[in-house]
Amino acid sequence: MLLNSSTNDRAAEAETTVLLIDANAASLEFMVRALSQRGTRVLTGDGGVGVEATLELLRSQPEVGILVIDPSSLAGYSNSQTPDFVQRTAAVRPDLQIILVAEPPELSRFTDTHVLEVADLLPKPLARGTLLRAVFEAQRRHATSRVPHGESVVVRLPERAGTPRRQPGRELSADLRALQWLTDIDEFRCRALADVFEPDATWSMLSELLRAQLLRQQISVTSLCLASRSPVTTALRRIERLQAAGLVSFNLDPKDRRRKYIELTAAGSARVTEVIRGVARRLGDDAAGP
Repeated sequence: MLLNSSTNDRAAEAETTVLLIDANAASLEFMVRALSQRGTRVLTGDGGVGVEATLELLRSQPEVGILVIDPSSLAGYSNSQTPDFVQRTAAVRPDLQIILVAEPPELSRFTDTHVLEVADLLPKPLARGTLLRAVFEAQRRHATSRVPHGESVVVRLPERAGTPRRQPGRELSADLRALQWLTDIDEFRCRALADVFEPDATWSMLSELLRAQLLRQQISVTSLCLASRSPVTTALRRIERLQAAGLVSFNLDPKDRRRKYIELTAAGSARVTEVIRGVARRLGDDAAGP
């Protein structure tokens, strides 16, 4: 496997080297540029040579402490085999921190039966801030522990949500309209300030939960993590805080108890609704004028 190295003058010798593997040239170039500008030493590899060559590369490159990889880049390998690849990689390099990147539909295929010991899961298209935070955290874990089951994060994602139960009534349209206003504001900020703006993962999840409640839909933890527009491990930590605060709760599908859904509690619904109705009142006041 041919390796290319990229860094800059600010790169520290002691800093963990990051190996990037992504068959998408634009995605790979973006990651190299973002990490190199930060001062991280980066190596790029060709996943097209297959799994065995990738594992051999990791054996021969002990300075690589973080692997950022789109599993679909591995020749002859399907994403359904990703758990096996992660396990084999951990056996070869117990100290390695693995960050998986993939399109949201691929990430959502990791269900409760697939337990991945990885540093993070990042949905594409990648945001610069999201990538840098994930790599920084992985570097911290790598520096503080070389024990395979110590600092790594075990990510458990349930299966995808089912179909909506029924459509909302007319009385809910005002709340849904206010939610859409707030969502649009975030979208406009993301587009105009993509290089500096970071969406609020907690609010993104709370608003998505309220939208699901108003539409009489169920939402899985997987879908909620993707809606947060943040690394999955970050989203899971935020969900834990929301549960501890009594704002969300979990329930199991009675037909398939492996399937877990998340929803706002009565207190959570009241508090998020208070926010959007306050915004709606303010917008209404401004529209009415003095």
